[in-house]
Amino acid sequence: RLSPRQLCRSVERSLVPAAFNGQPSAAAVGGWARASASLVPLRPSSFRESQEQVALSERQEAFVLERLPRDWDEEDICRCLHGAGLDLGDKPRQRVLLMRTRLGVSIGRAMVKVRDHVPHVNQAFPDGTIYRPVDIHDIEAFVEQCERLLRLSDDLRRLARPENLFRVVTITEVPENYGRRDVASVVEKHCGVTVDPRDIVFRFKRWGRQSDTCYVLCPTEQAADHCVAQIQELAVPKRAAYGTLFGAAFLWSSRATLFMSHPDLDFLLQDSKFWIFTTGWQEDMTVEEFLLLMNQMSFFPRKAVRHPIQADSSSAFFMQFDSMFWTKHAMRRLRRLKWRWRMRQSITFFAYPRRIDIHRAHEDRYDDEDSAADSDIDEP
Repeated sequence: RLSPRQLCRSVERSLVPAAFNGQPSAAAVGGWARASASLVPLRPSSFRESQEQVALSERQEAFVLERLPRDWDEEDICRCLHGAGLDLGDKPRQRVLLMRTRLGVSIGRAMVKVRDHVPHVNQAFPDGTIYRPVDIHDIEAFVEQCERLLRLSDDLRRLARPENLFRVVTITEVPENYGRRDVASVVEKHCGVTVDPRDIVFRFKRWGRQSDTCYVLCPTEQAADHCVAQIQELAVPKRAAYGTLFGAAFLWSSRATLFMSHPDLDFLLQDSKFWIFTTGWQEDMTVEEFLLLMNQMSFFPRKAVRHPIQADSSSAFFMQFDSMFWTKHAMRRLRRLKWRWRMRQSITFFAYPRRIDIHRAHEDRYDDEDSAADSDIDEP
């Protein structure tokens, strides 16, 4: 039995080549040279670029300023840039693109068409402002995001049409620099489904940044089912314009979101957060029959509201409970029923209804941006 010191010496002798006696032999040197030549050296900037940071190179075409004050316009941005020593020429407003909502309110993001790398200009802006250089592909993505944010309300209304209820597929973990055409290309390449780029709607974060979630309106329900089956941990380039240079991202898809719009539903939820939506019931089922069936299965909602579903000629019901405890309890039981009744995973049986965030022109602070008003439905 070897001692720890003898064991270390034996391992050390097994790692050192036999021809090594203080100076390596020619054969050993040649073998190590071939081994080192087979390795691919890492570029010094590859790690920084893989973290979505554009290196200072000839690829830079502009820079983006984020988290600007909401009440600023192009004149305020040009004045700060001029104070920092950056001259934008005779027509500085034409070099600044400010992202605005449908109400004409700034979202706090702007792009300045300057090729020089000038990170010092960030010191002339209020605290918290973010400076980020971009290349030509990021410029195209930013312009497209400005257009999509402006038309977001119309896109959501199109998704909420009655005939499109079960044709919407939710794709998550989408890279931030992807646009509509990139997602449409991925769907057509891996699923064989041709989607109009206008039928792809992205979510947006608070400061106008594009979210990693998008909604794809498929031509048919069968095409939506096929896309959900194919896009599961699907590897795609992080930057579509550069192929595999920046690594890969993995996409997931599901029927996680349904969009509904009807005048009868505008004031249904009010301020209550204790609602559950369930669909797939018989077309001629009434509210009284539904409540009787729910009571027999030990569901005790306070009230129920029926809503007809034109997409599959069925009935859906909104159930309101007394507290969040009973709301979560009912959702757990509905999940068990879906498993017991052998429903496919892609079929939507129940959901938690939420109103789309609405920003009005007279509001200075929006309710959806108040973290204290968040629902505990997301809590464990």
